[in-house]
This record gives sequence, structure tokens and C-alpha cells, in this order.
Amino acid sequence: MKLIPFIKKRSIATLVFIVSLLIIFNALLIYHYKNIIVKNNAIILKSDEISENVNGLVVELLHNLEMGIRGYSVTKDVNLLSPAMEATMKVDKRFDKIKVALDSQQYDVTQLESLRKTYHDYIDFVLEMKKSVDLDSMQRVKAMMKEDRGLQVFLKWIDVGMKIINYEKVLKAEANIEYQSAVNNNLYLQAFILLIGLPTLGFVIYKMRNDERQRQSLLMKLEENNRRYIFDPGTAIEASNAEEIIGNSIVNLQQASEFIENIAEGKYTTEWAGLNDANESRNKTSLAGRLTNMREQLKQLKREEERRLWTNEGLTRFSEIVRNHQNNLTELSNEVIRFLTRYFGAQQGGLFVLREEDTGSYLELAACYAYDRKKFIERRVDIGIGLIGQAYLEGETTLLTKLPQGYTYITSGMGEATPGCLVIVPMKYNDKIEAIIELASLEKFEDYQIIFLEKAGEFVASALQSVRTTERMQQLLTISQRQTEEMRATEEELRQNLEELQATQEAMFRKQEELDRMLQD
Repeated sequence: MKLIPFIKKRSIATLVFIVSLLIIFNALLIYHYKNIIVKNNAIILKSDEISENVNGLVVELLHNLEMGIRGYSVTKDVNLLSPAMEATMKVDKRFDKIKVALDSQQYDVTQLESLRKTYHDYIDFVLEMKKSVDLDSMQRVKAMMKEDRGLQVFLKWIDVGMKIINYEKVLKAEANIEYQSAVNNNLYLQAFILLIGLPTLGFVIYKMRNDERQRQSLLMKLEENNRRYIFDPGTAIEASNAEEIIGNSIVNLQQASEFIENIAEGKYTTEWAGLNDANESRNKTSLAGRLTNMREQLKQLKREEERRLWTNEGLTRFSEIVRNHQNNLTELSNEVIRFLTRYFGAQQGGLFVLREEDTGSYLELAACYAYDRKKFIERRVDIGIGLIGQAYLEGETTLLTKLPQGYTYITSGMGEATPGCLVIVPMKYNDKIEAIIELASLEKFEDYQIIFLEKAGEFVASALQSVRTTERMQQLLTISQRQTEEMRATEEELRQNLEELQATQEAMFRKQEELDRMLQD
């Protein structure tokens, strides 16, 4: 019986104790959820790293091996072979890095070792092809190139590498699910604390009515804490209006809960109502400010992820286009400029290929793309003339922005135009510029797009070098075949003359025999 009067007398203290326990429990769970988030972020980062390294087996190593030995087979240029030789040194390092990461995930690396063996077999094949090239065994080289061992390695990579990538996707998905569960549990906890806190605040307000001075003091502290830790609108504090202060606290908590829920759902455009430039400095350390900063960081991460996916997908598609058309300069030029113009959302594009003649070198417009329609225009740009020729001399990317409206003349490969942004990128491979690409757009090109364009230029320059080498070889082969045909025709003519001479001699012998018989008779 004495317990009930004690509880009534110490009701506020009891409630404060309960709330304190809830706060401590909340803090512990927040720390626990933080650890879950950190752990899952580490899993996601590791999965991304593994996927990137697995993709690198094809994008970097296999590509360098394939292009290096093919270029060397045609030209015997050691500079073209160096990427392939460097790739042979990186294979085991890349596989070891992937294996260590997969071992930490308890993934069965048996198939990975099988893929490693396939790469080593291909490296042996490449080295054997190099020996054949060095010995000028071109028939052997042609036969080895027709085997297309690189495709076999790629198919093996598809079988093994995609399983690893899919496995990493599953891990990421599980990590995201666990992350979402932690966020949801935290929301449930906040809702529970809210349900417990509201009656507590009501009882405290009821008790504070009996003591005006304590009521004023507690309301003032409540409002100050609400502004310090949740949201400070920057307005004057009205401690006399208890309902308004409590209502603001509830609204802020609800807004915080909705804000967190929206962020968890990926709605990064959500705003904290009432937060503006006037009170932004007041909320740098409040929940509203911290949640807003977290939203901006997540938006940045999402933006970077979208750019990374855009770059990887574009380079993959672009390398496939270059690989499929690398034996025909005209088709390669048209496909390259068409893809880049559309992929960048540009309005105009032009590809200028280096032409080297006895009288000098110049740039020729090999392909252009304008307003979703292809136009074939013969255009020659001398080295050092205009933006195109100057970009070739400097070997650096040129970016023009903020062009005034009605600016109708630009010394560029496309002549007169009024784009909002113009980028000119030298396409070079092994420090040699093979072509210049020019894109014009109404929108400004971002830095990551220019970096993408420079990387794509390496593919095109390498392919152009290969095309030029192939064309020179074909020209030499055509001359050789023509000379062979001429020799065969001469030989046939001599053979016919010899047969006619033999027939004449035989006729003369027969006539001589007849004459001898007539003389004897």
C-alpha cells in the first residue's frame, strides 16, 4: 500500500527514469544499427571491387593481350606489343586479388583457378604467336589468328566471371535488405518512443500547471532542446504556449521520421519543411541539418554511381562497336561518330582522321553526324589551322562553353554553328594522335563525359592504327598478286610461242623427209 503513494509522489522522476532507459536503449540500438550499416557498406564496397576486378580481366587484360599481339603480328611494332606484355605480368596479380577477396567471402574459387589456367594458356599462345612473328612465319601466324583464342577466353570468362558477378550482386542485395531492416527497426523504435513520450509529456504538462514557474522553465528547456537537436526555425520562443511547443516537437519528430523513411526509399529530393537560407546556419548540428547533409551525401553517391554505370556501359558498348568494325575505316568512322553523338545527347559531331602523304599530313573529315541525320561532307583541315588543327598540334582536349546566342562562326571542322558547348578531343594511342573528334551540344559537357571521350579515343586510335596497317598490307598483297598474274600471262604467251615453234619444226622435218624420199626415187 505504501508503494502507490511513493509512485504518485515520484511520478515525474519515475517517468523520467523510464524515458532515460528508453533513450539509452535507443542509443544502444542506434549504435547497433550503425554497425550493421557500416558492415553492409563494407560488403557492398568489396562486392563492387570484386566485380570491377572481374570485369577488368576482359576490359583491360584480355583486350590488351588481343589487341597487342594482333597489332604486333601485322606491324612488328614493339610499342603495340607492350600492352600485351604488361598484361601478362598483371594476370596473376589480378587473379590473386580476386581470390583473396572471394576467400574472405567463403566463395569456392575452383572455377576461378580454372579461368586463371585459361588465361595462362592464352598467354602461352600469345607468346608462341610472338615467336612465329619474330621468325616471319606468317602462315603460322595467320593460322593462329584464325583460331581466335581470345574469343574462347572470353567465353570462359562469361561462364566463370558472370557467376562471380551475380554472386556479388546477391551479396549486395542481401546487404541492402539488412540495411533496410535496420532502418525500419529504427523507425519502429522511434515510433515506440514517440508513443511512450507523448503520454509522458502530457502528464508532465499536467503537473507543471500546478507550478507556473516550473512549467515555464520546463517548457523553455523543451523548446531549446527541440531547436538545438531537431530543428530551429529561427523565430522567437513563446514559452507561454505549451500546446504550440509540444505540437512543434511532435511535428519535428514526425517530419524527421518521414524524412528518414523517404531517404531510405531513395527519395533524395525530399525537403525539410521550414529549413531555408535564413535559418540554415542555426541547424548545422541539429537533426534537420544532419539529415539534410546526409541526403546531399547520398545524392552525391547516387550521382557518382549513375555516372560510373554510364561510363562502364558506354565503354563496353563502344569497344564492341570498334571491335566489330575495326577492319573497315569508313564503317568504323560512321559507327563511332553516330554512337558518341547519340550517347552524349549532342546535336552535332565530326570525326577527323589523320592522312599522311608525301606532300604532308592533314586531317580529313571521315564521318559526321548532325541533328539525327548523317551527312557525308568532304572536308580537309590542315595541321595547325582552326580549332581542329590546333588541337592536333597541342594534343590536348579543347572545351568551349558559354557561347553567346547568335554566335554563328566558329573556326572548327563544322564551320558556322551556335552550340552552347563544343568539345574537341585528340584520339591518341601510344602518344600518337590518329584522329580528332568534335562534339557540339546545347548542354555543357561534364568532366566525367570528357574523361569518357578521352578513354574512348584510345580504342578508336588503336583501331585506326590497325586499319591503316591492314590497308597497307592489302595494298602490298594486291601489287604482289598483280605482278604474279602478269608473270603468268607472259609465261603462257611464251609457252604458246614455243608450241608454235615446235609445230613449225615438225612440219619442216616432215617436208625434209618427203624431199629426201623424192631424191632417192
